[in-house]
Amino acid sequence: MYDLPRRFNVGMLNRRKSDQTPVTAATLPPWPANSGLKKQHSVEYWMMASLLYDGDGGGGEVTREAVRVSDPESADVFFVPFFSSLSFNTHGHNMTDPDTEFDRQLQVDMLKFLRESIYWQRSGGRDHVVPMHHPNAFRFLREQVNASILIVADFGRYPKIMSNLSKDVVAPYVHVVDSFTNDDSPDPYESRSTLLFFRGRTVRKDEGIVRAKLAKILVGIGDVHYERSYATGESIKMSSEGMRLSKFCLHPAGDTPSSCRLFDAIVSHCVPVIVSDQIELPFEDELDYTQFSLFFSVKEALVPGNMVAQLRKFPKERWLEMWRRLKNISRHFEFQYPPKKEDAVNMIWRQVKHKVPAAKLAVHRSRRLKVPDWWRRRR
Repeated sequence: MYDLPRRFNVGMLNRRKSDQTPVTAATLPPWPANSGLKKQHSVEYWMMASLLYDGDGGGGEVTREAVRVSDPESADVFFVPFFSSLSFNTHGHNMTDPDTEFDRQLQVDMLKFLRESIYWQRSGGRDHVVPMHHPNAFRFLREQVNASILIVADFGRYPKIMSNLSKDVVAPYVHVVDSFTNDDSPDPYESRSTLLFFRGRTVRKDEGIVRAKLAKILVGIGDVHYERSYATGESIKMSSEGMRLSKFCLHPAGDTPSSCRLFDAIVSHCVPVIVSDQIELPFEDELDYTQFSLFFSVKEALVPGNMVAQLRKFPKERWLEMWRRLKNISRHFEFQYPPKKEDAVNMIWRQVKHKVPAAKLAVHRSRRLKVPDWWRRRR
């Protein structure tokens, strides 16, 4: 992991401090409790924190999929701890105000730093891990790092030639509702009186326009809660309570195919109902989402009465199986410090490990090919 001045990462958490020395485990600030929706794209913070952590899980148990090495020559990958998502949310969230220049300049400075690194030069960045979780993160210069292993929420804002499953990692959003840790009702199916729950913004772009269309179909149905709201502390609290009292939680696409709502549902043990034609899901090589989620295409979901009818006749025993499965796998979607075995950040690092052989192959081929990627032009 590169030692970067704090202005590239944790310095954005408290801009009143002028210290620019690289952060250490001893000086790592906690993620602020009052960060609101900034938390959902804080994957970059937890990945850096996991590499700074120098302890273990106690009892000799191996808890981490990735550890930081002091010798760059022995590193499999190089982590770039630039908080590009937080930079967008902090400096350029409105995309037109003067603060946007701070976001752009950080990207310019970051790219200059990388291009001067001998390790970036020798691989063209292919063995570098660059978190880019917010769909607008690194938006000015992202094409300059498209050879790297990107950590993304989905591929909604990226062309296929830049970001795809073959080289990049889909990471979960950091859930913003509290985890349901005492979900031990003797009859969870009956105790959840709401059939289907949705609370959030209904005016979205692209595939997310399905939210407004669903509102016309679902509003007014007795056992369905479909409410337009904005993310505030009180709203998040009400969403948490609503999810815990619901059998199914609706997850329609947002501005991009995914949103934080899916992961809020998972840690609330509310069976997700996913309506998104282009969504890619985290850790899908290890997790079978059909064991704890239901899927509807946009076309299927917009047939009046179809989705609600299928949910009402969904077998109780099958729902209980999904509920138990949610309780079992929700640990994979927890971001925490210190990291714990098979938590979200360790699952992400395991996904990165799976990308390393392809990255090394690309590096080795690039060193000897006279005509780069000649095989792509074969007919």
